[in-house]
Amino acid sequence: MILLLGETAAAREIAACLENRGLAFERPLIWTEKASLQTPSVILDASHPTCSGKFASLRLWCEQREIPYLRLERPETKIPASALIYPVYHWEEALLRLKQRVFSLYQEKERLVTIFVTTGTHQLESIVRSSFARSTRLVVRVLPEGRLVQKCKDMGIGSRDIIAMQGPFSKEINRALFKFYGADILLTRDSGQDGGTDTKISAALELGLEIVLVKKTKDSIGLTAYNVKELLNWVDGYFAT
Repeated sequence: MILLLGETAAAREIAACLENRGLAFERPLIWTEKASLQTPSVILDASHPTCSGKFASLRLWCEQREIPYLRLERPETKIPASALIYPVYHWEEALLRLKQRVFSLYQEKERLVTIFVTTGTHQLESIVRSSFARSTRLVVRVLPEGRLVQKCKDMGIGSRDIIAMQGPFSKEINRALFKFYGADILLTRDSGQDGGTDTKISAALELGLEIVLVKKTKDSIGLTAYNVKELLNWVDGYFAT
């Protein structure tokens, strides 16, 4: 039995392909060791890139039991060379870089610095409670789900600064939104081309925005596929043996 993780478009595509192959699988909303009635033979992780760390304990659980754990990763985005881009690898680094840039821009522009946030709500509170928050206006783009919008409101972000839209977005749409909201800094993750990282960066650079880019860290546990076809080829080979 296969355990398929994720609510992404890729996860839905994989689920349809597994059904066509007649392979039994489960898609638990929340993982626990009792999420399945039986121990899975394989775990396929097609969850959003921001969930990578969330399943670290599950990857270790699989390693201890010699259960194959295959993670679908989006290839890293080729980042253009620009002094406006500040790559970081951990959230703490992102906060430190934001603090530096916000204070610098606040003194230069003598107004609130607008940060356009596309990293979701999971770690948003750390920005809201940061030492530089009083010098900023946060504009947050999230998925069009009521719970996410409400979470933003509960943190004190006004409705006019919450953009609930389903991506990925073209460079033109990103550029229009950045310009409309008067963004000074773009905070985003490298979620690959499928996540629209390239179009966000190119739009931001055209407008002269500074970009704090949270890059992906390499996981040392488990197998990796970089597209759905590659993942399914592995599945076919595994169950053919």
